[in-house]
Amino acid sequence: MKYAKKAFYIFTLLALMMNGMSCTNGGVKIQNKVGVLMRNDTDAFLQGYIQSIYDYSKKENIPIELYACNDDVAVQIDQLKTLLLNGVRYFVIVAVNTDITEQMTRLIQSQGGAAAFSNIAPSIQALKVGQNFYYASSPENVAGFYQAQILDNYFKAHPEKLSDKTLNILYFNGEYGHPAQVYRKSGFLAGIKSMGYDVNILAEVGANWIESTSKQTMDNWIDSYRGQFDAIVAQNDAMALGAIQSLLEHSYTDDSSSPASDTDNDGTVLRVPVLGVDATEDGKNSMSRNQLFATVLQDAKTQAETALELVWECKKHGTAIGYTTSSGISGAKEVTDEAPVSDGAVLKQCYVVPFVPVTK
Repeated sequence: MKYAKKAFYIFTLLALMMNGMSCTNGGVKIQNKVGVLMRNDTDAFLQGYIQSIYDYSKKENIPIELYACNDDVAVQIDQLKTLLLNGVRYFVIVAVNTDITEQMTRLIQSQGGAAAFSNIAPSIQALKVGQNFYYASSPENVAGFYQAQILDNYFKAHPEKLSDKTLNILYFNGEYGHPAQVYRKSGFLAGIKSMGYDVNILAEVGANWIESTSKQTMDNWIDSYRGQFDAIVAQNDAMALGAIQSLLEHSYTDDSSSPASDTDNDGTVLRVPVLGVDATEDGKNSMSRNQLFATVLQDAKTQAETALELVWECKKHGTAIGYTTSSGISGAKEVTDEAPVSDGAVLKQCYVVPFVPVTK
């Protein structure tokens, strides 16, 4: 099945080439377009990113050519090569993983192009291929820190919910090794410890950002850890919502006879706060029902607009070094412990879009 899927994508790309992809598409020669390469178009955050790309490109009259690769590295590289072959030189890229970003920048550099990476951070070496490559994304450790801050505020407001400074949690990771998984966890742990808590992770799992996976895991955990955990922390809203669905089904609420009632007035109908990241529409709807306690906005709109604006600036003026975007974002000024902003040599290529905590 995997090879059939790959063959389908390659066949599609070849068909596009044979059908005059290098001529015109939508009245615009493809070599004048910005190529947008997405690791998939099914993830809720990436769907918002794609919509923002379309909206901004229409608003600013920037022609684009967008492809998703279903998280297949070989297909994404083939898509890049095909677009380069047909004259596209400027790209917005959400890569399948960081490891392939240097290969991608070298391919683009060989044709005198430029690219901006979002969501999946490019490697430092990828950015060092040339100053025409940019990072336009959000520092994942800050998302974890904000989750810690939200929990600290919760327990300060409701000290009866925690008997001492030992915090027992259930933790839902995304895909292990994904930069967001690594840095959101380290940001959370460093943040909550700096606030004076001893953290005890009773159980954790890699639920791969998927709601159904986290629900199944929570179904398995609920009996083993009932009454033992003080909070649930998930690295995205989808996994948080899966855990919430399980808690509701197992009557882990303030009042099992009235599961929609926040009887202790702590902001959630559940017995413990559940936190997510991304501020998706589903997540915000859950907050409005007093289920999800809080989330952290990863600003897909500003990430997408920043990336597209940077490469369009490169197309118009040859570089975006020293440029400030229409939303006021400029190159980073200080190094952090999260790559690629950890290397001073590429700071001016790193356009950091801030996370924003979302609470009631």
